[in-house]
Amino acid sequence: MDDGAEVAFQRGRALLDLGRAREAEAQFRVALAADPGNPVAHTLLAQALLRQEKYPEARDASRTALAAAPEFVLAHSTLAAALAGLGEHAAALDAVRGGLALAPEVAGLHLQEAYVLLAQQRNAEALASAERARALDPDSADAAAVHAAALYESQRLDEADAAVLEALRLDPQNLDAHRVRGLLALRRGGGRSAVQAHRTAMRLDPTDAGIRDGLSVALKSRNPLYGLLLRLSLWLNAQPKALRWGFLLLPFVLTRLLRPFDGQTWALVLLVLVVALVLLSWTLEPLMNLVLLCTRDRHLLRRAARQATYGFVGFGGAAIAVAVIGAAGGPPRLLGLAFGLGLWAMAVGSAHTIAAKRRRILLTASWVAAAVAVFAFAGTLAGLGGAVPAVTVLFLGGIAATWFTVLS
Repeated sequence: MDDGAEVAFQRGRALLDLGRAREAEAQFRVALAADPGNPVAHTLLAQALLRQEKYPEARDASRTALAAAPEFVLAHSTLAAALAGLGEHAAALDAVRGGLALAPEVAGLHLQEAYVLLAQQRNAEALASAERARALDPDSADAAAVHAAALYESQRLDEADAAVLEALRLDPQNLDAHRVRGLLALRRGGGRSAVQAHRTAMRLDPTDAGIRDGLSVALKSRNPLYGLLLRLSLWLNAQPKALRWGFLLLPFVLTRLLRPFDGQTWALVLLVLVVALVLLSWTLEPLMNLVLLCTRDRHLLRRAARQATYGFVGFGGAAIAVAVIGAAGGPPRLLGLAFGLGLWAMAVGSAHTIAAKRRRILLTASWVAAAVAVFAFAGTLAGLGGAVPAVTVLFLGGIAATWFTVLS
């Protein structure tokens, strides 16, 4: 490496240490133009690219470094980080384990392995990796924080609490520790402590979408009903799939089981309570999103959540209006139309909770449903024969939409 390239290399390292990744990238490229086979420069270039979230370029730079120096441990670690950023977790795990084969005593590699395993939901293995990282570096706040995350995912909440406190003792500004602290507070129903933890994490990294989502949930959890349903939802998510399905089907099962007790007050009260709980679980999320949209924290809601809330308000408002008209002496068929609109309101209100591709299908179907609803309403008032099948299509479509959302 000539003197000019060496100066550029050293400047790049200094700029990278200062967090000025874009300028560091430019300096490393200057150095590599003079010495294209330098594995250290390729690796540091990859790290500068990682900090700018240029994951494909970081992956390629890391692979170039490893081609020149297959036993360069830092290049293995950097490649793993780039692959994890691309969502290629299996390949990222292979890369970090390649580094561990060369340097099993490096705590940071075990820490990185734990993060990748958590992303794959291999919680027991992640916990073992985090414990190895802590054993190798007991004074590392990052190791304590990932240990807390692994304990949280393993449902060992009291131990996760202790690990979070240890991480914050070692580094009061540790982002991951505050993130897990917020998750633990949400797991216990949310409220003020969850808001405080997420606000602290957001102050440390205002660009993190996951923290922003967590803060929006924490703010909504200040409503006691929402907090209760949040705890129920988190508990259900930790249960076997059969139990989760059983809860969803509970109202239908109860209508069969309680049929011999028709007319008895206790049976009617039980059925009403269960149906109310299920309806509340569908409607409280969009209702609380609507409340959040009316506050200064509205920016916390992603575009998908805002769209779902607007759809919920549209279908829900239409359902109420049609029901009022039907109850005030309009055609009885309007009550069925109102019920169908209500089903669509619940389905669309939860659209932001499903994958983007399925969400697009649901939203497209909702526009068709809205058109059918307009025709059904106008046709019913005008006495058109086609209004009857239109109401039926809307009602059955609403049932299908709710189950589509559940299954997604």
